[in-house]
Amino acid sequence: MPGAAAAVLPAPATVIGSPRTSLQWGFPEFFIISQILAPAVLFLPGTQSLRVLIRMAPFLISLGPLVFYGRKVLHFKLMAPAQKWLVLCCVWLVLMVFHPGTNSITAAAAQAMLYLSVMAPIFWAPHIKLTPERMQRLLFIILIVSGINSMVGILQVYDPGTWMPKELSVRVTGTLGGVENVSYIGPDGRVIIRPTGLSDNPGAVSGPATAAALLGLIFFFEPIRLWRRLVAAFSALAGVTVIFLSQVRTSLLVACGALLAYVLLLALQRQKRKALLLVIFGVLAFVVSFFFAVGLGGQSIENRFATLFADNPTNVYYENRGAQIQYGVDTLLFQYPAGAGIGRWGMMYAYFGDPNNLESPALWAELQPNAWVLDGGLVLLLLYSFAVLANLRSQIRMVRAARSQGMKFSTSAIAAVNLVTMALIFGYTPFTNQVGVQYWFLSGSLHSMPPDYKA
Repeated sequence: MPGAAAAVLPAPATVIGSPRTSLQWGFPEFFIISQILAPAVLFLPGTQSLRVLIRMAPFLISLGPLVFYGRKVLHFKLMAPAQKWLVLCCVWLVLMVFHPGTNSITAAAAQAMLYLSVMAPIFWAPHIKLTPERMQRLLFIILIVSGINSMVGILQVYDPGTWMPKELSVRVTGTLGGVENVSYIGPDGRVIIRPTGLSDNPGAVSGPATAAALLGLIFFFEPIRLWRRLVAAFSALAGVTVIFLSQVRTSLLVACGALLAYVLLLALQRQKRKALLLVIFGVLAFVVSFFFAVGLGGQSIENRFATLFADNPTNVYYENRGAQIQYGVDTLLFQYPAGAGIGRWGMMYAYFGDPNNLESPALWAELQPNAWVLDGGLVLLLLYSFAVLANLRSQIRMVRAARSQGMKFSTSAIAAVNLVTMALIFGYTPFTNQVGVQYWFLSGSLHSMPPDYKA
């Protein structure tokens, strides 16, 4: 079967891992690895006291190149369509620091810097000149690290005594209900804590697992060496399996949706045979992974995901996340049309907020639109939405205009991975963490290609 997969596409002039590209290692590779592996430090015992510094490290790394390329960023015209909207977001966020509803200047400034560090790569990544082949390697690095993350998650269910971190996040253990909120009953009645992967947060592995599932299936059909194709297949299976084991239904839906989106992108590029094979292998991977996860995690896995088919999908989403979207539109947007004061929710409030400021108490946001409303009201909601939509439109244009095999792969794969982040807007807050950093880095990288590669 690997031979059949290799026959889907003719070999490009330069493939991943060829001598021509193998020596071109530098900051982009380090950046990708650091963003994914930095949280793994919290996997080590005794690191909870350093949690704030460890969590800050990836965002500081994202800001660093903005300082290095600062002169180019200021003197060159905006290279990506999303940049103008994000510049306006930055201006608005600075104003929001002085909002009368702000809880504390420290928390507000920290939240504004968080937004800036997440979007920073879209401004500096276009100045790092990359070829399609090197971009393929960056995606393969994401695949390998995400696959390792997923495999650790599976081992945490199989042998928690060895692989589960000795200290879980204090944000979990310190809440009412504690670990019970992130556990389920497995075979023989044993309690299974949702796998953390290379982090200390139960269930957090579902994020990189989604990337492993999608990129694994994508790379499996590329003209790469046999061992790389086997790594891709193994990573895809591990990713889907750990999504089931973490019981995060949103990640499963996002993975399926992103895979279908990639199939449509292949159809736009007239690669219909490859698209059909991807659907067949995708379904097979999900079925095999499901039965393996049930065997490892017990009946609770089947019961959890059976709820997705128990009712109309719209009703299922509304009961789990849709009601929060409605609350944001019907209540938060009317209550805080100009924002509630930046930094009154999430980790920045937990780390830097003032609990004694009773006139500006903590607020709650679990979805990105609600977070935008709280931090910047209708203006931030619209500006950031316009930035994401402009970026999507730009990437679809690049997918359709791609001519070389390397460009076809790079544009369609990055667009598919970024669609995962867009989908998470309605189930998570991706643009206030490293998922958003990766999104803007990959988006900026598409604009870093020399003129002869560009659409």
